Amino acid sequence: MKKIFTLIFACIATMTVMAQSDGSTVSNSWGLKGSGTQGDPYIISTAADFEAMAKNCNADHKGTGEYFKMTNDIDFGGSAENPVQLPAIGKDGNAKITQIAYGFDGTFDGYNHTISGIYHTESGNNAAGKYNALFGCIDKNGVVRNIVFAENNHITSYNYVGTIASINMGTIQGCVNNANITATNFAAGGICGFMVNGCGTIKDCENYGNVKAMTYASGICGGSQSGKSITTYNYLIEDCLNSGKLSTTNGVGSAGIAGSYSGAIKNCNNNGNVDDTQGTAKSKQYTAGIVSCASFAVDIEGCYNRGAISGVKNVGGIVGNVMKGDEAATVIKNCRNDGSVSGQDMYVAGIVANSARKEGVVSVVSCTNNGEVTSTGTTEFIGNLRGNTNIALGEGNIIGAGLKALPLDPATETGIDNTNVNTGNTTNGVFLRNGQIVIVKNNKKYTISGIEIAE
Repeated sequence: MKKIFTLIFACIATMTVMAQSDGSTVSNSWGLKGSGTQGDPYIISTAADFEAMAKNCNADHKGTGEYFKMTNDIDFGGSAENPVQLPAIGKDGNAKITQIAYGFDGTFDGYNHTISGIYHTESGNNAAGKYNALFGCIDKNGVVRNIVFAENNHITSYNYVGTIASINMGTIQGCVNNANITATNFAAGGICGFMVNGCGTIKDCENYGNVKAMTYASGICGGSQSGKSITTYNYLIEDCLNSGKLSTTNGVGSAGIAGSYSGAIKNCNNNGNVDDTQGTAKSKQYTAGIVSCASFAVDIEGCYNRGAISGVKNVGGIVGNVMKGDEAATVIKNCRNDGSVSGQDMYVAGIVANSARKEGVVSVVSCTNNGEVTSTGTTEFIGNLRGNTNIALGEGNIIGAGLKALPLDPATETGIDNTNVNTGNTTNGVFLRNGQIVIVKNNKKYTISGIEIAE
């Protein structure tokens, strides 16, 4: 009898941990080689390994404190004729966005290896069509870094669509996307679809793919959850770059970095063109180089837009609109726009187009606009720095030389370090010269009252 129990125990031990020829092990909990420690991480070397992670990640087993390592480039082998869906590790497709309860909670390092051959087609308003990306959700302790998505991936899904994560509460760092992304409904990002529960960080990431959604298409993150259910906002997007084109099918919410977003955006750059003019919605609005619609906790600093921004209403080189929600003083600072900004209605500006908050709560400080700002619609709410008079202009702002003075540009030098100083022969037009509105006609300069300025 003792020998029988010994044999049974040995069989169980063999089933639980199977030795490999390379000295690593396969753990039944994940079905992967390795032990999950920092020194001996779980090994991801095939598409099947990603599928094993997706199959075994759940609320009670989400990888907390465990490590995963991608050891080589992985081709999923998908095509239009043979679609291969995203693994969506940590996904709960039946959860509402306000009730996301878990996600992948370990540390995954792609070591800059490339993922290719995903041809994702699930895009219905159902569990299969929601929360799709490599990781369906990253939990608060989760870290995903150094993954590259190749150009030949094809990703179309319903909402909160991204490459690295659909939903993020943890940290995404050092990832690059080259694939085109489409959300048939709400929120698409080149890296992440959406951040929730007041937490989530995206750092040092780059997007080169084109991103399209019905509403809110962004180069890095589609947006973040806000509202009364969020007590603390710790969302952060930092040191990220977008070079892809952004657009929406209904004309609402395209931006270079983030869409409907509450939180901090620091030192991010957009080189991609943003276009919301082709949308079908009656009210097309919220288009910007950095964030289309900022709400609640807003902290935007050190960002740079070079892309051409084209929209209808609430169109800004940096911010489209600052929404209600937090009446604390909000400063957009040290930002620069070099791209053209064109609108077809009210609230068009080189830096911040509009604010729904009380007068003076939102201010522009130490920002530079070098891009031409135009609108084919009403010209009352248009400016090189702001598109509404309730946005305050602080010190250190710069309007590039040669730009036409616009109705909401300051009439004095307050807040302006370097206004449009035009020397020599100048084309006819209205300009801001040393803080004063100047009319130029036939190379002669006049004040707004018609008095010629002596040179």
